[in-house]
Amino acid sequence: GSSHHFSVEPRSSTNLPTMLARLTPSLRAGPLRGVLAAGSERCFAHKVTFVKKIYADGGTCQKCDFVWKQIEKDGLTDKIDRTVYADERDMTSEGIVLAKKHKVSRAPFFVVEDPDRPGEDTEKIYDVYFKLKKEVFAQETGEKEKNEEIIRGMMKQVF
Repeated sequence: GSSHHFSVEPRSSTNLPTMLARLTPSLRAGPLRGVLAAGSERCFAHKVTFVKKIYADGGTCQKCDFVWKQIEKDGLTDKIDRTVYADERDMTSEGIVLAKKHKVSRAPFFVVEDPDRPGEDTEKIYDVYFKLKKEVFAQETGEKEKNEEIIRGMMKQVF
């Protein structure tokens, strides 16, 4: 039966060049698009949770609101994946649970999940927005300023 199998070969091989020709454009774009997508996702590997506090009397935390306004002003609201509440009236609320888990007493605070962190604890806590901004969002926000600084520094060396 094997001789029959071989008689099919030549006919399919004539189609091969046209098949390849049809494939190459998508192949050429494919890997590049993959790399670009992976590159942009790489920056956003962090998942950021903003934890706001609600007091026992139901009042909202003014500092939390202030920090959120700051985030809006910096145009970084889309970098905050979710906002959860530490509700003093409900000890099981997600924010309270997070605060206890990480022994945080200040509000607001941020939980940054970084899958690349070694070990069990992939969550890092920031209770200072500016520190979070500097360390986590720096590559996204400060890129332009940083590049300008580098260029300026290089020019100083040249001249």
